[in-house]
Amino acid sequence: MNQDQLSSGVFFVVGCAICLYSLSYRLGTLAAPESGLMPFLSGAAIAVLAALGFILGTLRRRHGDGWTPLFRGVVWRRSLLTLAALLAYLFLQAHVGFAVTTVLFLGFLLRAIFPQRWSVVIATALLTAVVAYLVFEVWLQAQLPKGPFGI
Repeated sequence: MNQDQLSSGVFFVVGCAICLYSLSYRLGTLAAPESGLMPFLSGAAIAVLAALGFILGTLRRRHGDGWTPLFRGVVWRRSLLTLAALLAYLFLQAHVGFAVTTVLFLGFLLRAIFPQRWSVVIATALLTAVVAYLVFEVWLQAQLPKGPFGI
């Protein structure tokens, strides 16, 4: 057994458990869903994807791929920088605001984690922040954190 088979087996059991538990609620139909339909569909999706993962893991095992060390080849520098950036994003939003913090966060990720050209960094960070602002603030009318400049 390899890691893919083990993790897929665990997720298959979890997906089946979600499906079984959601049956205690009313499912309804796709046209008129009840409270148990989305958990049932989510559990079914998890179980189906886990079954596919188990099949692929079994095929890899037959080709000679066995158990490998879990953290071999992990680039800790990138992982720790990403975690630090996420924490900074979380804590700075209340003080700097959603839009500015999002631009800074994405700019950092695109420049420091997976280096891109400055034109790509600036365009992607600004475009993503503007689209996210329009979706959440304007369309969904969610209250995003405002910075000292009201942005």
